[in-house]
Amino acid sequence: MTDDDRDRIERELTLLVRRTQRIHVRLPGVARHVERAAYAILGRLHDDGPMRLTALATLFGLDVSTVSRQVQSLQAEGLISRSADPGDRRAALIQITEHGTEVLRGMRAARRELLRDLTDSWPARDRERFADLLERFNEGVAEKLGGAPDSLPQKGLVRD
Repeated sequence: MTDDDRDRIERELTLLVRRTQRIHVRLPGVARHVERAAYAILGRLHDDGPMRLTALATLFGLDVSTVSRQVQSLQAEGLISRSADPGDRRAALIQITEHGTEVLRGMRAARRELLRDLTDSWPARDRERFADLLERFNEGVAEKLGGAPDSLPQKGLVRD
């Protein structure tokens, strides 16, 4: 790989991140758009089930106070709830609500529709190759950064 290739990849990744940060989906029944961090929390709770705040913070590699603010906001919106942890009544489990599940499914559908719109004109082989390369790139980033606490389930394991 040449330096020109690396420069081009770096530039395109910077543009991708900047542009994807502008994607906000507003859905019926939600007073505000759901932030990226909130989307990630909802997805994790949906896919992995109820968990303690400390476990959620560890998964995302964030301070408990940072995740706590997001959790409070999501709870106020009725997207998640807290209940006593049956294993330790002093601790609380955070879980996605039925409303939260509906919102998450709507967001996932909207995001996938956007991807469909962007890649429909591509040959199937290009879409598959892009997915393979993106997956490989993300795995490399995770290895280089010492793990991926926010990694998503592997192919076919995202529950909707």
